[in-house]
Amino acid sequence: MKNQDLLNLKITKGLLLVVLCFAFIACDQSEYSKLVKTEMSKDIVHDTLFFGMNFGQSKQEFFDKCWKLNAKGLVSHGPSNDFVKHDLPLPEGANLTQSIRMLFYGIFNEERRMTGMNVQYSYNAWSLWNKDLQPEKLLPIVKDTIMKWFPGNDFIKVKIEKDEKDLLVKVDGNRRIIIKPIDDKREVKVRIDDLRYILD
Repeated sequence: MKNQDLLNLKITKGLLLVVLCFAFIACDQSEYSKLVKTEMSKDIVHDTLFFGMNFGQSKQEFFDKCWKLNAKGLVSHGPSNDFVKHDLPLPEGANLTQSIRMLFYGIFNEERRMTGMNVQYSYNAWSLWNKDLQPEKLLPIVKDTIMKWFPGNDFIKVKIEKDEKDLLVKVDGNRRIIIKPIDDKREVKVRIDDLRYILD
């Protein structure tokens, strides 16, 4: 992975909108705030992500893990080398057009510790004219997949101020998962954060 710091900066800027949107949460703020307060008061730590990655690991550990996963053929470079790419296993009976691509990249703080993960999902066979492969069709599958990977509380809808769209938010202990409103013709965008870093 070349120019890793520059790529991370690009991704962070591109997905900064998620954080900004979250800062302007309006009518559902009380429900969300109560949920965060309740979950954080449990002192339950969920620090595992996927592929053996964890909140708090160093940037070098992230790169080393990706290198090993690449050597095993589990991941490869995503488009423009901005993300790590993984093709989700096809469900039994599914055809190749239903193959889903997952792109991911860690979010790191000034101490180069991973505080979160940006993830994007899309159909490998996506085309603008195929209505069955649009992000609106993919979103429920992404939501179900996340619930299987990270069981616990369900997602709640949180309205963005001055916007008719909702964020889908799931909070379990210190782990927050946001599914962004659809704003892309191809991808469903997800952000996973460790609230211990966000709230500090």
